[in-house]
Amino acid sequence: MTDIDTMARGFLAAQRANQPYVPPSAGRELDMDQALAVQRAFNALRGATEPVAGFKAAANPEPIQRALGLASPVTGTLFAGGERVPGCVVQRAAYRTLLIETELGFRVGRRIDAPVGTIDALRDAIADCAAMIELADPGFGRAAIRGTDLIATNSATAGFIRGPALPLPQLNVNDVRIVLSRDGEPLHDVRADLLLGDQWQALLWLVNTIVGQQQVIEPGHLLMTGALGPAHPAVPGVYSASFSGLGEIGFEVV
Repeated sequence: MTDIDTMARGFLAAQRANQPYVPPSAGRELDMDQALAVQRAFNALRGATEPVAGFKAAANPEPIQRALGLASPVTGTLFAGGERVPGCVVQRAAYRTLLIETELGFRVGRRIDAPVGTIDALRDAIADCAAMIELADPGFGRAAIRGTDLIATNSATAGFIRGPALPLPQLNVNDVRIVLSRDGEPLHDVRADLLLGDQWQALLWLVNTIVGQQQVIEPGHLLMTGALGPAHPAVPGVYSASFSGLGEIGFEVV
């Protein structure tokens, strides 16, 4: 068994036991290729029993990238077992360091196995856009981490809540305004063009990065472009996220 396999199996065991990951950088820091190799091995182990639901971008804000020693956002794989429904009750005890994020998700309409050259070509491959809540869990507890640690452990992917969706082009995705509140108190109020000034550019980056990693995006896969507004610690309460033109997602954290 290689060091990569051993590390991946250790991460899977920690995840299943709901125990903190040990960051690789606490010993010998991984380089980017090694971190991606561990992520692939980790996700292959989980994918043996759980279908892939899609892919996501993470660490989009430049200050976060600088803090983690990254030069760009990172990617992760979404799994079907992480999906929750609007109106659900989210148990904090089921996660290690649960964070709440608002995002947009794009459902793919056709197979993508090669780089996409233009936004027009990308639009033709997307079926609809949905309101999204990401349930993110870095999983390292209070340990200091580097970007390669985050990549190796699948970029804090834990779960998601998929809300109302609209077919494209019925929705101008850049005009969507997202307001997140807890117990009636606003947490943030942002527009969807916060990412790279254009959701389509953010989505194009994600698609081409995923296929550049030799992964295939299948019809029905969900693509989440990244957090809109800050990630909030999952304090107990009743949450409501309003997405203009799309609707609302409500859920409770206990």
